[in-house]
Amino acid sequence: MVNLRSHQGELTSPVDAIEAYFEKAGVSIVQAAFAHSYFIHPDSVRGRTPYFRDRARRSREHYPGVEKGKPTTWHLGDGREIFLDDNSRAQMAWERYTGRRLMRGSGYGVRHIWGNTHDPTAFTAGWNLCYMPFWAGMLTEDQHPHPQLQRAIRQASWDLFFSDAPVCDPPSFVKDPGLDLPDLLAGQPLLILDREAGADGERSHAGTRRTSPAAPGAGIPDQVRAIKIQTHQSWSSIRKAARSLQGLDHEPFGTPNVENSAKSCVRKIQREVGLSFAEIEDLLIEQGW
Repeated sequence: MVNLRSHQGELTSPVDAIEAYFEKAGVSIVQAAFAHSYFIHPDSVRGRTPYFRDRARRSREHYPGVEKGKPTTWHLGDGREIFLDDNSRAQMAWERYTGRRLMRGSGYGVRHIWGNTHDPTAFTAGWNLCYMPFWAGMLTEDQHPHPQLQRAIRQASWDLFFSDAPVCDPPSFVKDPGLDLPDLLAGQPLLILDREAGADGERSHAGTRRTSPAAPGAGIPDQVRAIKIQTHQSWSSIRKAARSLQGLDHEPFGTPNVENSAKSCVRKIQREVGLSFAEIEDLLIEQGW
């Protein structure tokens, strides 16, 4: 017979409970969520954002009395005519950005990173979409958020789509959360959901990040910026690594993994751009990075 125990007092927070189990396994809840959350490649978003400029999600607050599929006016924006939707147009945008079908019934779902789904400039914008496990996506919602995970997902969006070579002008509700994401993830990469192999023989690299290199003839700052984006390092980590590789005093790294990945990035800059470690540090100062 199963053991029984009477419980009195307050219930354990489900978020606190799952976080405690992850920590016992030696991983943070943020790291676990990012290990199975996928973003759109910035180049795809830059080509078209939002994907459907005349669609927004229905909202009793912003569009009272207007049902799905019915037209209304974007009163808070430029006055364009828009049509209201459930989440289907956002899901369709995800599929077209990534070239991959949604995995129905899999426990994954498309989440809006910055919310504001009533806004047609954000509802189907690739910078606002992330494909996440239900358990992780739930923790980014305002109903029961895990604040650090919520900020980290937004930091990833900022770093991918707005920090360097912005895909568009960020709307007023999109701002740099100010997290050192590489440090928080301990060197763990962001996952870009790439296209599956197609008729042209293009191979899929799901779970890896592809970044276009700097254009031929690009200046040194542009080359360094391209490597920074490619390796997903923060300027802070690169600066620390440049000083460490010179044997100079520097602020501490968060973890050995962060230190190793930052030093690898600086060595890549040295090798591909042709700068010494001291010149890399000087460039960071000169550019205000």
